[in-house]
Amino acid sequence: MRKKCCPEKRISHITLCVFCLLLSFLFCTNASAAEKKATRWTIRQYGRGDASRQSMFYTIRSNAGELAVIDGGWKNDAGQVRDVIKKNGNVVNAWIITHPHPDHVGALVEILKSNRTKIKIRKIYTIPVDRKAYKKTKKWWDEYDVYDEFYHLTRKMKKVKYLKEKDELDLIGLKMKVFNSWDRSVSRLKVNLCNHGSLMFKLEGARKSMLFCSDIGKVRQKRLIRRYKKELASTYVQCAHHGNWGLNKKFYRYVKPKIAFFDAPKMITDDTSGKYSAPSLIRYFKKRGVKVYTFANGNGKHTVKLS
Repeated sequence: MRKKCCPEKRISHITLCVFCLLLSFLFCTNASAAEKKATRWTIRQYGRGDASRQSMFYTIRSNAGELAVIDGGWKNDAGQVRDVIKKNGNVVNAWIITHPHPDHVGALVEILKSNRTKIKIRKIYTIPVDRKAYKKTKKWWDEYDVYDEFYHLTRKMKKVKYLKEKDELDLIGLKMKVFNSWDRSVSRLKVNLCNHGSLMFKLEGARKSMLFCSDIGKVRQKRLIRRYKKELASTYVQCAHHGNWGLNKKFYRYVKPKIAFFDAPKMITDDTSGKYSAPSLIRYFKKRGVKVYTFANGNGKHTVKLS
């Protein structure tokens, strides 16, 4: 005669099976998440060689499918920016505005005003502008009205984070450290506050890195070298103020890049009149075996990899 199974044992057996299934599910889920973790990033520069003005627009894509945008350019660049983001499913995981000058923030202003393509922006990082000091010292080239639009469009957004010097964060898997932002020392300056208060930050993977200098000028150079000279060395660098009348050769000796990006068109980088300093800085890099990427030599679509 077969022995009847004890109900308690049957329940215990079922419980054990359920537990094993749950454990297996969690293991597979974690393994899947690990597989999607970013290990490589592609940084791309955008710009036209025949453009009549400088601008700044970069994207960073991870192999896990995340997208970060840096600046975006002028208002009339908004169409191009929309097209680039559309290819990533209309999702921007992080949008960095280095400073609110029109050639950097203009495209985002247009997108925020009329988001007809329904772009989803999860986080916006920018600088804490001292509105009173900026308004008092603004010049015609600041185009303060564009900043004012940006301020009123974003001031109540919870997704906006204002970065300060020495802030460290995770940017789609990359380590990001801020070397410069708007602070009291910027507010005490008499001119070009928006440029000198712009973000300087370093992005690091496990083996390679890139330093973004945005539009910082020579006024901030001594301070930056004094505070960060041991951290400035980077595989790649985005040259300050589009490579023109920004930081000088002394600063870049500490960076020691393999590739230098100039966010400027041919009329600036190929100038022979002496009106611009970019050609001199380009010659400096080339003598040291540093590759130079400009809008002209590649139509502003150069890419580098971080890993």
